[in-house]
Formats: sequence, structure tokens, C-alpha cells
Amino acid sequence: MTKCLMSVLFALLLTSCKSKPDALPDLAYFPPTAGLVWETTDPQKLGWDVAKLNETIDLVGNSNSKSFIILYKGRIVVEKYWSGWTLTNTQAIASASKSVSALMTGIAQEKNGLDINKKVSDYLGKGWSAASQTKEDLITVRHLITMSSGLDDNLSYYADAGKDWYYNTNAYYKSLDILEKISKKSLRDYSKEVLWDKIGMQNTTWINIPSLKTMVCSGRDMARFGLLVLNNGKWNGTAVINDSDFLNQMQQTSQSLNPAYGYLWWLNGQKSYKLPSGNPQFNNLGTGLLIPAAPVDMVSALGKGDQKIYVVKSKDLVVIRQGEDAKTSESRLALTSFDNLLWQKLSLAIK
Repeated sequence: MTKCLMSVLFALLLTSCKSKPDALPDLAYFPPTAGLVWETTDPQKLGWDVAKLNETIDLVGNSNSKSFIILYKGRIVVEKYWSGWTLTNTQAIASASKSVSALMTGIAQEKNGLDINKKVSDYLGKGWSAASQTKEDLITVRHLITMSSGLDDNLSYYADAGKDWYYNTNAYYKSLDILEKISKKSLRDYSKEVLWDKIGMQNTTWINIPSLKTMVCSGRDMARFGLLVLNNGKWNGTAVINDSDFLNQMQQTSQSLNPAYGYLWWLNGQKSYKLPSGNPQFNNLGTGLLIPAAPVDMVSALGKGDQKIYVVKSKDLVVIRQGEDAKTSESRLALTSFDNLLWQKLSLAIK
């Protein structure tokens, strides 16, 4: 009898041990780098409020959106398309491209000998701007990726480098020229080699002409990039970028002039922020959180027309939105009121 009881208990113990892995939280998931396979997860099983989540989806769908994806630990929780779009349709993501190029700048510093603290003229030669040589020599690569070059849209001098924050896309373009110079490759080929192919961004390219430099990509490719950032530059255990110092600095306040700006990334959780103004003499200042309804640790890639990549490490979330200008009262280069409207809804769903 005792022997029989021991056998039963041993069998129960084995059953218990076998069931443990199913009880563990889902580990981070990375979709294959080729093909369309991507695991999904049920929001109800995550404890999310499905009714509130549907309200979020309705808001996005009624706001000129074309794609909307939410990842939790890499798995798709929501994937919606409108206006006849599918998962392979692509669109220019405007200034959200800046955040992608920030990571590539870190890769170039790690692998191609770039030093962001060196003068821009060390890479592009003298006379790359319209400033005097004395003032031009003050400008480092770091100034370009922190929007503190002191140049206006014509690349003319208006302040010493590091003394003012002005959202200057034309100055930022010079950081892309540096990537081409130092890699001896086209921007597209370099991006493909060091980033896109490594994480499976199959539907992405660059528009790269002097007056416009922007990535064109699918919603899924935006989500892949967000997932890479969520996992600190690693993809399925393999480092796309090893430089943890650069990654940390990229997602932290990069200068005192605009606490809500890192290396071409927008940061939530700061006490104040400065938005693109279109004129270096106009201070478009705000107080409080950049996106009050969003998690304080969120970092964002924001592009004109409400192109969005949100990364929230505290919640293991990546959220992307593509489309035209959302139906808000303003059209801005980065932040719009749509950001907070979206997070007011989504925050209620994921609590």
C-alpha cells in the first residue's frame, strides 16, 4: 500500500514539474527574419481590458490611420489595417527615420570608427555648412544628433554649437552623409547590411535625395525596429549593437536645452520639453510630460503625419501607427495631440 502511494505521489510530482513551464510568463519572442510568420497573443489572457482595447482601435481607425500594431514581449496583440492596406504596404515615416538613424550612428561608432565627439568637418571636410570656419569647427557629430548645432535651416550660423536647441532636419541630414562617408556605402546598402537584414526589415528602403531623406517601410518593419530597441539592441540573443553606453545615452536627456530629447529620440517622463518650431528664434516650450497619459519611461520615434514608434520597456510594449495626419487640430513635425489621445485610451486597456 505504501509502495503504491509513493508511486502515485511520484507520478503527481512529475506531472507538476512538466506543467511548470506553461505557468511561466512568456519569454521575449522574435519573429523569423524571413517570411511572414509572427506569433500572436490574446489580450484577454494578458489581463487587458478588451472593451477598452477595442475603443483604442476605433480611435486609431477613425484617425486617418493605415496600420496599427501592438507587440507585447514581441508577440502581436493587435494588428489592424485600413484604407486597403495589408502587412506589406509601405509609406514614408518622415522624422521617425531619425530614431532609426540614431541607432545606426551607434553602430558606425562601434564598427566603423565614427566618433560622435569629433568635428563634423573631420568627416565631411571644411565648408559643409554656411557658417564661418571658426563657428563650423565648433560643431560635432553629437551636436547634429541632439539638434544643438547652432545652425538654421540654411545651415547658416545663429548660435554657437551646444548653446541652443532647434529641430533642424537639414543639419541632421549631414549625419546621414557621414554614415555614407565613413562606411563607403550608400545609405540604403549600409542600413541593409548593419540593421535591416539582421532583424528582418524586408519592406524598407530610403528615399535619399538632397531635399528629402526618409525611410519608407511597412508597419511590421517599424515594429521590428521597436522590438530591437525594446531588447537593448539585441535580436534573439544576437547583438546588432553592443555599445550599451551609446544605447543608454540615446534614450536619455542628451543636453540641458531640451530634457525630452535624446539622440534623435523623444523622451517621456521629463519635467519640460521643446518642440519643433520652424524658426530658431521661437521657443516652442512646454512644461510637464511630453505625453502625459503615456508611461513615463516611454521613448518615441515621431514623424510628420503622425508616424509613430513607441517603446515602453516597463510594460514590454512596442506600439506603431502609420497613416496620414490624424484628425487633430494641428499638424506638427513630431508630437501632436493624437499622441496623448491614443495613450489615454490605451493606458486604460493595458492596466
